Amino acid sequence: MRIIFFIISILLTYACASTKERDHSKSMDLVKNNASRQSAKVADPERPVSAQAAFNWQKAFKGPPTSKERPALQVTIKQLTDSHAFEDLVKKGRNEFALGLAEAAELSFRKALRIEPRNVDVLIDLASVLQRLRRTTAAFDVLADARSILNSQESPEESLVFRYRYTLAMTHLANDDRARAHPILSDLVGKDRTFLPGYGALAFSYLKDGKDSVANFIVEQALDRGGDHPSLYNILGLLAERQGKVAAARSHYNRAISLNDSYAPALVNRGNLYLAANELVMAEADYKRALDAEPSSTDALIGLAVSFRKSGRYATAKEKLLRVLDLDGDNPQARFNLAILLRDNLKDEGLALRYYNEVLQSDRASTSLKTTAKAAIEEIRNL
Repeated sequence: MRIIFFIISILLTYACASTKERDHSKSMDLVKNNASRQSAKVADPERPVSAQAAFNWQKAFKGPPTSKERPALQVTIKQLTDSHAFEDLVKKGRNEFALGLAEAAELSFRKALRIEPRNVDVLIDLASVLQRLRRTTAAFDVLADARSILNSQESPEESLVFRYRYTLAMTHLANDDRARAHPILSDLVGKDRTFLPGYGALAFSYLKDGKDSVANFIVEQALDRGGDHPSLYNILGLLAERQGKVAAARSHYNRAISLNDSYAPALVNRGNLYLAANELVMAEADYKRALDAEPSSTDALIGLAVSFRKSGRYATAKEKLLRVLDLDGDNPQARFNLAILLRDNLKDEGLALRYYNEVLQSDRASTSLKTTAKAAIEEIRNL
């Protein structure tokens, strides 16, 4: 437990930032306090969740289906297409979401909620879909409804509270609000030391923030506790890449894919290694497998577009990058690669300048990406 407390002590030292989300100026986490049932129940990141509740929730949790499991889910979806029964709509939505069909899953869950509008399970399902679709404002709205229902109950089901809190944390991460996400995730892994999705989400967040040593520490703790989750090996691969250890990175990605051959993040990252080595056939195969598993994967679409550009398929590359912007309108990597394609291959420097400038204006673009975009702009203007 000393290690868990160490993690939590680091994570709880944060300042709450204000945002535009509904109820986001306050914590949306839950408090179990019967004495205050008549008053507003604002969250405490330390809200206790029993180990048994955590176990029950984790047992119900499923990652993406493998290639062998996917056909059965597709058959079930087809069988339920014309059903309007609540249970069938929920099952259909969950199968659609598992297959990466987020838009279809949203429609199924919304139909189910018209029948049972106060079903917390389905509200959480819908929030997860909206988070995947990068519609965080809508996801927070749905989670606020779920929170209100749970807080109105004398003894809410603890597995539902656990699931709500995990979904809330993941939505905070999608909204780049690590200060609110980290304490929740730390508490969840503290309550269930085998909760691998929590470790993975926490480690990946620190990785994105450039805190590689903390990310590695969290992954190693998860592995020491018997963890064998593809997300953990995917993170180890990213850490190895940052250290220039390409062979080790590929080995970690291979391990992640061996655990689940439809795990899109590891397929994309292995594809990126192939792309960097100019092994375009292998790269494209991994990107396409990732898109089969997760059709809205913008990382896979960008990788595929770069591979197409390198092999001279410029029109198809442009199509894939524009698809990314349809899915994620402020994606700086898509804009940057569009600018390269337009300038170097399609000879449209005017439109390339526009996309380079949009990279400079993006809050999501890294400093290095902005520096490269600025240099390209100056080079074009000096020609």
